[in-house]
Amino acid sequence: MPAPKIVGPGEGSDIKPFGIAMNVMLRADDTGGSFAALVADLDPGQGPPPHFHHDHDEYFFILEGTFALSVGGRDVTAGPGTMVYVPKETVHAFKNIGAARGKILEWGLPGGQERYFEAIDALAAKGELNPESIVATSKTFETEFVI
Repeated sequence: MPAPKIVGPGEGSDIKPFGIAMNVMLRADDTGGSFAALVADLDPGQGPPPHFHHDHDEYFFILEGTFALSVGGRDVTAGPGTMVYVPKETVHAFKNIGAARGKILEWGLPGGQERYFEAIDALAAKGELNPESIVATSKTFETEFVI
């Protein structure tokens, strides 16, 4: 059984996959594998292109900013207080369309998505982030981009 844990602001693990500042607050290892949670700070224009996950659902809660969201063919503009559920195998994308930095709280269920972001961050740190390494790493972590 996992131990209780309280993670304050800035106490998680900072990474920067795809140039997006993230703080991993709870890892799958912290929750017995049930979920992982992170906060992503996105500069204007930042956000992932359309993609989907084969192995986990995602929840997003917009904390700050204005985002263009596309989930399962539905496109909306959303701001703080918006909750988004993305079942696995559902194509989704989001982008900070505001003039200021935006912030999203993201949960992956089951946990493990943080390992993907950490792997991408490690590739960038080694100067090995390129289209081929992104595709290979994404495949390893059950993530597929829609081209």
